[in-house]
Amino acid sequence: MRRSGELVQWNNKGGYGFVRDDAGRDYYVHISKVAGGNRPRIGDQLSFEIASGRKGRPSAIDVSITATTSAPQATLRDVKQAPDNVSRFKLGLRTAAATLMTLLILGAIGSERAPQWIGLLYAAMGAGSALLYRFDKLYALTGKYRVSENNLHVVDMAFGIIGGLAAQEVYRHKTVKPRFVATTWAIALVHTLALAALTFGWFGVLLPAG
Repeated sequence: MRRSGELVQWNNKGGYGFVRDDAGRDYYVHISKVAGGNRPRIGDQLSFEIASGRKGRPSAIDVSITATTSAPQATLRDVKQAPDNVSRFKLGLRTAAATLMTLLILGAIGSERAPQWIGLLYAAMGAGSALLYRFDKLYALTGKYRVSENNLHVVDMAFGIIGGLAAQEVYRHKTVKPRFVATTWAIALVHTLALAALTFGWFGVLLPAG
C-alpha cells in the first residue's frame, strides 16, 4: 500500500533524510530509493511504500516525487516551531515522563529528602540537553555538523534527561531510531526510579537538605 507524505529532513551531502506521512509518522529515506535518482528537497511531496530497513527501523522505498517546492534555508526559528501534526496540548509519553520526574524532584525537595541544588542541577542540565537537541535538529535539516548520539545520551544521563525528553517531543527529533529510543527510555527509567526512591524515602536520607 503506497503512502504519501512530505520530506521534512534532508541531508543533501549524505543523500538521506526523513519523510513524514499524513498520520505524522517519520520514515527514513535514502537517495538510492528515489526513482531516477532525483534529489528531493525539504517540502517536496513524496509517494512511497514502507519496508523494514537496517536495524529494524521503518524506511521508505520505491519513492517518487509527486510535487516539488522551493525549500527555504532552515533557521533556528523553523526548528523551534513544532510541526502542525504535533499539538502543543498533546501529552505524549515523553512529556508525561518528564513531568513525572519533575514532580518527583519537587516532592523530594518539599519533603526535605533532597537539597534544592538537585532541582537546580536537573534544570540546568535539562536546558543544556534541550539546546543540544535543538541544534542537532537544525544541523539535520541543513546537512551540517551533527551532535553525536553518544554525547546526547551522556548529557541526558548527567541529569539532562528531563530537557532531553521534552526536546524530543517538541522537535520530533530522535524519536525513530530503535536503539536511540531504547537507550533514552533506559536513562529515563533509571532517573525515575532513583527520584522515586529519594522522594518516598526508600534510600533513607542520603543527601543533606540545603
